Amino acid sequence: MNKIIYFLAILAFSSCISEPKKKKIVKKNSNKTVTTSKSRNLKQKVGNSNTYKKALKRTKKYAYTLKFDLDYIRKKGLPDKKHLAEYLGLFLKLKKASTSEAEKQEIIAKVKPLYDKIQEPAFHNMAEVSDKLFKKNSMSYMRIMWLLKELNFDISAYKKEFDKIKKRMDAHMKVRGEWQRAVFEKYYNFFKLKKPIELKYAKKLKGPIAYQKPLEFYDRTQSYILTHFIFAAYDYGNKTTQNRFSKSDLDYLAEILPKIIQKFELKNDDDLVGELLTCLVLIGKTEAPSFKQSYRRLLYRQNIDGSFGLYERGRKKFGNDIEFRYYLHTTLVDMELFIEKNYRENKK
Repeated sequence: MNKIIYFLAILAFSSCISEPKKKKIVKKNSNKTVTTSKSRNLKQKVGNSNTYKKALKRTKKYAYTLKFDLDYIRKKGLPDKKHLAEYLGLFLKLKKASTSEAEKQEIIAKVKPLYDKIQEPAFHNMAEVSDKLFKKNSMSYMRIMWLLKELNFDISAYKKEFDKIKKRMDAHMKVRGEWQRAVFEKYYNFFKLKKPIELKYAKKLKGPIAYQKPLEFYDRTQSYILTHFIFAAYDYGNKTTQNRFSKSDLDYLAEILPKIIQKFELKNDDDLVGELLTCLVLIGKTEAPSFKQSYRRLLYRQNIDGSFGLYERGRKKFGNDIEFRYYLHTTLVDMELFIEKNYRENKK
């Protein structure tokens, strides 16, 4: 009996000694699972081996494989037009970067299923949606029509659908801000539409640029507003000249933009930094060492899967929806920077 008790005591003592080792092994394996999971690996940064051509190739693959279901997005009550405009915008930029007719036709073929979905009556629901959803989708509804035209698709049926809600769109201009009116005015002019009174002087609007606001003024919201006045002036990269800003305005932008970029680089805000750097490309101020440094830094921050940004904290809440809800826009604006810069360099 004493021998049995002695034997059991030894076993208990041995288990106490080995338990910490067991916990350490579990912890090690747990960490390995987290760091080698598919989603985190795909969102690891490429690093300084990246180049423009490599980035373009990765993003093209990302665009081709992105799961984008218009019906699903609409049923969830999300702004389907907004997300679709971003997706089509990415394809348009990829088309601009294409070096052969075969590549361009390949991109058009990828867009064709989306174009077919747009022809369905369910897509043209702008007359029935709430004012809140109308506001989220209204600019994108016009932008999609513009994007399809730029991608050489027939928009005659789309224009007929737009005509049905034009009165609501016109009235909607009363609640839009200055930069939004500046962009809407661009689309009204492009499609030769009669403009509401709110857009009569929109081509003169400059927002904070007119008042040459100091750096402290530019929080995230005001910085985005700044970029969109510039995008409107240069037709989102389609124009290399503009008539909205004076020389004094351009001098101010050349001085303030690098400072705002540095401010948001410190926060790793790849979305806003991409837009701000694109603005420097559009106004032709890319020779400064600070621009080149910021350009390279953003290029090196591309994810392995071809996307840009880091929103993995939201994956638990949004699941794979996070790809079109967050990564898509950042990928669009960052690749726009690289493509527009490369396009202008090759035109010289």
